[in-house]
Amino acid sequence: MNIELNQDSLCLQPKQLVKVRGGRGHSVVCHRGSVWVTQHGDPRDIVLTAGEAFTLDRGGVALLQALGPGAISIGQAQAPTRASRLSAWLKSALPGAGSARAAAGI
Repeated sequence: MNIELNQDSLCLQPKQLVKVRGGRGHSVVCHRGSVWVTQHGDPRDIVLTAGEAFTLDRGGVALLQALGPGAISIGQAQAPTRASRLSAWLKSALPGAGSARAAAGI
C-alpha cells in the first residue's frame, strides 16, 4: 500500500474521497462520522460508522468517501479477536439486531 500518514488518523470533510491502491489486507477504521467503502469489482457497498472497521479484500482501487465530517485510519489488519468474531457472527445470524440495538440506544 502506498499511503503514509504523519498522524494516527485522517480527518475527512463531507463527501471527501480517498483512493487507496494496493490496500488488500489493510483495515479501514472509522473513528468518527461515517464512511462509504467500495472496491474495484466488488458489488458490495460498505458503510462504516464510528467504531467499525473493514479489511480491504480485493485488489485494485478502493474508494473511501466521507458521508459527513469524520476521521479514519488505514493500517495493517489485526487478527480478529474472539469478541469481534462473536459480534460479526451475531450480526449475520440475527438480522435486524443492529437496528434493535440502535433503537434501544446501545
